[in-house]
Amino acid sequence: MTELTPEQMQAIARARARVQHREPQDQPPQLPSGRHLTYEEGLAALETEGLYGQALTGLAGVVDGIPIAGPYLLGGVKKAAAHLRPLLHGGSYEDQLRVVNARDQEAKIAHPNVNTAGEIVGAVGGTIPAVVAAPEAFGAAGGSMLARSLVSGLTGSGIGAADAHVRSGGDPEKTRRGAIEGGLLGLAGPLAGEVIGAGVKASAQGVKALTRALLGDEVASKPARDMLADLTTDARNWLAKNVSDADKLAASRDRFDKLGSEAMPADVSPEWRGAAKSGAAREPTRSKVVDPLNERGSMAGARLRSDFETNLGPDPVPSAIDSELDAAREQVENLRPAAVRGQPPYDFTSIANDLDNSIPYLRDDAQGKLVRVRNMLNDFGKDTVASDPAIAFATRDAIDGILASEKNSKVISVLKNARGMIDDALARAVPEVKAIDAQVDELGRQRAGLAQGQSVLADGPRAMHPTELQEKLVAGAEPQGTLIGPSAESARMRQGTLGDIYRAVGTEASDMNALRKIVRGKGDWNREKLGMMFGPEKADASLNTIDREALFADTANGVTSAADTARQAGFEKYLGEVSKAPEIPTDKSWTDLGLTTARRLARSLLEGNAGAHAARVADEVAPLSVLRGDQRDALMEALSRLGPENIIDQQRMALINALVQGGGGRAAYPLLPGEEHK
Repeated sequence: MTELTPEQMQAIARARARVQHREPQDQPPQLPSGRHLTYEEGLAALETEGLYGQALTGLAGVVDGIPIAGPYLLGGVKKAAAHLRPLLHGGSYEDQLRVVNARDQEAKIAHPNVNTAGEIVGAVGGTIPAVVAAPEAFGAAGGSMLARSLVSGLTGSGIGAADAHVRSGGDPEKTRRGAIEGGLLGLAGPLAGEVIGAGVKASAQGVKALTRALLGDEVASKPARDMLADLTTDARNWLAKNVSDADKLAASRDRFDKLGSEAMPADVSPEWRGAAKSGAAREPTRSKVVDPLNERGSMAGARLRSDFETNLGPDPVPSAIDSELDAAREQVENLRPAAVRGQPPYDFTSIANDLDNSIPYLRDDAQGKLVRVRNMLNDFGKDTVASDPAIAFATRDAIDGILASEKNSKVISVLKNARGMIDDALARAVPEVKAIDAQVDELGRQRAGLAQGQSVLADGPRAMHPTELQEKLVAGAEPQGTLIGPSAESARMRQGTLGDIYRAVGTEASDMNALRKIVRGKGDWNREKLGMMFGPEKADASLNTIDREALFADTANGVTSAADTARQAGFEKYLGEVSKAPEIPTDKSWTDLGLTTARRLARSLLEGNAGAHAARVADEVAPLSVLRGDQRDALMEALSRLGPENIIDQQRMALINALVQGGGGRAAYPLLPGEEHK
């Protein structure tokens, strides 16, 4: 401590007397206006008790009030002033230092309230950087009120002891008293913060209500807080650093436009996938992540059917269509017997003679079965050829029955030749029967097309080549017989293929890889064939639907499975950093103060508090990864605002780090984006 001279002591006494016994006439001298001050007038103004003296007193109080470092900082300022004064007023450094100290003491006596207010501001403001840097140590992070109060009390006790130790020159009794006072204030800090915060909030709400009443809603209303406003600082920091980049957000939005409203951030971003996987691995957060994934997965089949119906058409149910076609064919066939009965006689002798001439040159089954057919053309029990068209029609039907089970190619060739001759004769004898035949044949072609369509997408050795399909579609539209207009065989092929797709959705919706293999196949053939049948755009839209659901299933499997832990490593590493408790000093002062046990307790509380805070960060971030629809879009909008806000936060933290770690040095904090050392 600097020793004051008798003259300095007398000056202090005079200042104290003026403060205590000031008379109304003892007002500070009025400064002349309208011209510059002389040197003597300026010196007198500095020594008065006006605003300038109050400002210097307040500033000195602010500096001196900073915990622990305040006395050192104020001493440094005084020494700097003492070095400058000899250049202006002469004298030695030691003499000027005594003058500076004397005027500081005189100012504090002259303006005690200003000095006290400055010390309070310095004490409060001096702890702000430390609170921001380590909120857990001051009870400003998550946790119960009791835990936060205990941690804050221990921290306050340490700061109070250290500050008193510095200011008292190491006096043990004052150091102990400072520890007790600091601990009591620290204990009350979190509760006081809650009370004051509630009062400020209530006051703000009252002011807002009054403003709304006076000025209306449009003027009084502020922009709505987004969904990230109430997140912890660490949660917002992770979001800002990893998923709020403008390019990443643009890419995510582009994917969302293609995938639809059911897409989640975890579907399109590895960072979000890692956060989801980490959340699913934590019991308190698991249901918040897994339940939305399971809910979405349970609706995969319904979404597929809806999209297929939009792009390709409704489920045709091939089995039902086949039953309808078969019933129609049978109904039409029943018209033929009535059409041939009662018709005029027709001479079928030439057909019988051709068969008689062919029989001697045949052998084995071909000869025997042709003899049977020849005998069918005779009148019953006679050797004469029947002239009734009904008998010729019955013979043709009998040949169809034999051909249905015949495998001998020679027999088939002989019988088809005989049937053709009889059919031509019936067309001349009874023209109506050929119209009925054409209808029956068309229904048969449709049934065949329906069955063939169900194998169009088949893979492996029986896979149909796209060129082959194109030929069948063209031929299937050509009419046959006496029909006019295109055949429906090609349309039935499309129904068969579509029915096979719906069948796969119904049986494989829980296994998207299997469904994808059935519909998309291994190569490009199925895509090309679907384009031929339904159009390229609709085919691509349908295949994209399957790819989308396969991606959704892959997300769910990746998040909930124990494998692929690399995806969650980044977020888990961040949580590990968040869960690290701030270090508590282990220097000699703790031992001297007998606070070793308190230090251990503080360390235990800080570790538990930090772990709970990391769990809260996971609980806040992980559920965001599985948002859908409007909530997902709101998240993207909030993230787009979070990026610019984070730049400001970085600037604030850089300044705090410079003050706390680097003593104000420019190189003590990392560069911000776009900055360069100057």
